[in-house]
Amino acid sequence: MLQRIKKAISYNLFFSALNAIYRNYFQVRRSKFGFIDKTSRVRYPILIKGIENVFMHENTHIMGHSILITTKAKFVMKKNSASAERLMVVTGNHPAVPGKLFVDIAADDVQDARDVVVEEDVWLAANVTLLSGCQVGRGAIIGNGAVCRGRIPPYAIVIGNPAKVIGFRFTPEEAETHEASLYPKPDRIDGANFKSNYEKYFLRRASELKSYINP
Repeated sequence: MLQRIKKAISYNLFFSALNAIYRNYFQVRRSKFGFIDKTSRVRYPILIKGIENVFMHENTHIMGHSILITTKAKFVMKKNSASAERLMVVTGNHPAVPGKLFVDIAADDVQDARDVVVEEDVWLAANVTLLSGCQVGRGAIIGNGAVCRGRIPPYAIVIGNPAKVIGFRFTPEEAETHEASLYPKPDRIDGANFKSNYEKYFLRRASELKSYINP
């Protein structure tokens, strides 16, 4: 019965508009978040489906016109990270099921869902999309319009759809110095991690990246 009422409202233009205003401006209350630090901010309008699965730690910010769909898994933004306008986070996918129509699967909200995690000191530019299971490493910069899946290494610079690592904010040596100035020793990323990522994602792919950036 409730499902039929919701569907009827969604098909009615007037009630659908009222519902959109409510969800974008009034439903997003701080008390409903899984966790939101007192220093964290979200800018309206913002649509969050599954607000109880959103965790925003110290000094985090999400600008307006963003959409977070987190009904079946968590979105975690760790301290000192921020997003520009129109961030899109989708923690789930509707699977293909033999013998069932896709619209029915979507209507029943059947999902394969995995957490999306943004580590510390990350900058997400405008119109970034983070898909199910995405893990954005500490200090990464995600360029405008990037669509990200999987794991993004620490301090990587990422652009495109599908997103690709095109460089790093720092050389491995600079990254170690940066970490030493900001984080206590137990919390620092191992320097060997920086060296292996720099070699794997940047040095070995120099010619490929050149053609990707300048087609």
